[in-house]
Amino acid sequence: MMNFSNRKQASRVALFVALGSSVFLSANSALADTKEDSGFYVGGGYGESRVNDSDFNDNNPASKLFAGLKFNNYIGIEGAINHYGTAEHAGYSSKLTGNTLALVGFLPLSDSFNIFIKGGKLWWRDEVTVLNTFHGTMSGDEKFYGVGMNFNLTEMISFRAEMERYNVKLSQSEIGVNVDGSSTVDVASVGILLRF
Repeated sequence: MMNFSNRKQASRVALFVALGSSVFLSANSALADTKEDSGFYVGGGYGESRVNDSDFNDNNPASKLFAGLKFNNYIGIEGAINHYGTAEHAGYSSKLTGNTLALVGFLPLSDSFNIFIKGGKLWWRDEVTVLNTFHGTMSGDEKFYGVGMNFNLTEMISFRAEMERYNVKLSQSEIGVNVDGSSTVDVASVGILLRF
């Protein structure tokens, strides 16, 4: 005979299964109702970048122009031209720009809203000035990833919000001196996307 404790546990499991099933069915219904969404898009964004684990001033303005190609509702590729602003500390300034290419995975939750994740590569270029006397350029490449959402305002225009993280590991071949430094750069931005 089942005691009170076992009955209580069984009812919790049944409730959990029922709730999980309803969430799963709702998600499947939303995905099934979503129109096929593929094609070319372009856009721009503006936000802030922050260098972690460093002495640089935080919250530098950042901007980007991007273009992508969605193969279907769920997968695409995206490239971007990024400007991360100028970071300064104790007479040293760093103006960082970069180009990215990423694979993007989309999860459409309705006809007007989707979330996405992406991962790929950044090719960066850093213009360095020290005490207004030395000027030099460094370059390299790093992996990056990001998450975000698109909200369709019309059939052609979407609002986008996203967060990207770049893992920067400086090497001697990239900057010309023997260093062992690494940091992460976070970029939060909002923007507009146009579909064709």
